Amino acid sequence: MKTTKNPWTEYWQRGAKASFLDEKSRLQAYQMRKFWFERFDEADIKQPVVDIGTGNGAVVQWLTEYSEEKGKKLDVQGIDSAEINPPNKALKLSGNTPYETFKLPSNKKVGMFVSHYGLEYGDMADGLKNLHTQLKRGGVLIALVHSESSVIYKKSQAIYDLIPSAVKHLKKSVAPLQDALLKHGPNNLPRSALQAQQALNQFARKHERNPAFHAMNFVPATKHVLQAAAKGNEVESRQVYAGYLNSINSNKARTQTLLKAVEQLEGMEEAKKQLESAGFKNVVIQEVEFPESGIFGQCIQASK
Repeated sequence: MKTTKNPWTEYWQRGAKASFLDEKSRLQAYQMRKFWFERFDEADIKQPVVDIGTGNGAVVQWLTEYSEEKGKKLDVQGIDSAEINPPNKALKLSGNTPYETFKLPSNKKVGMFVSHYGLEYGDMADGLKNLHTQLKRGGVLIALVHSESSVIYKKSQAIYDLIPSAVKHLKKSVAPLQDALLKHGPNNLPRSALQAQQALNQFARKHERNPAFHAMNFVPATKHVLQAAAKGNEVESRQVYAGYLNSINSNKARTQTLLKAVEQLEGMEEAKKQLESAGFKNVVIQEVEFPESGIFGQCIQASK
């Protein structure tokens, strides 16, 4: 039996709050939280609510806050196919739980399935059928999914396209220069090391105005590696190099799942057909755009 480790497990195990936000994403975090508050204000809420592809529970946290702010008691839980490590242990979250086979105990039915960049990561052909089976009659599905026009997709694609060049320069330029610095020190570098330094500088200059390049933190990471090597701190230098190379490869594996997820949607008309063939009714798909932030995908709404 083939077992492939979920590339998101390591990411969630580090305690990340969400895959779609970072410390610079306060506006987007506010807008996404507001998006879910508005969906729940509009919806005929049926319980329990299950979040698909929950990660470490960002949406479950927002819906818990919604419940508290609106004075509405919500039974919310989240599921994810990866192993997770949520910072908020009070949330009802389950890892190693793919939505394609998810069931509540005692054949209990779900009132609402929600998903924030989760639905498209599973096998939608089987998954949508199972979600429809697990829903109560009149139950609903609300999902924000990636699209080729979304900010996150475009940024991820740009970084993914740059990864092979970054890895090549790590191995062909940074590693030889690191070895030379550790062996000879910064003031007595052989010609080959100076050529590696020149190639590295040219690569950095070529991409100095490329947002994807800056998002990869290539310059800060390689500076750390080489400065530690120049000081003779071999253990630190090699640990930073190995850690950065691992982070690039891990990011590549996660990005591959995102690109495959969008490919699986095959455009919104095709996605609508998938939902209807699984038994869903009243399928509505609308583009989601936030002021100042841009397009963040498509919102799928459907009912049983």
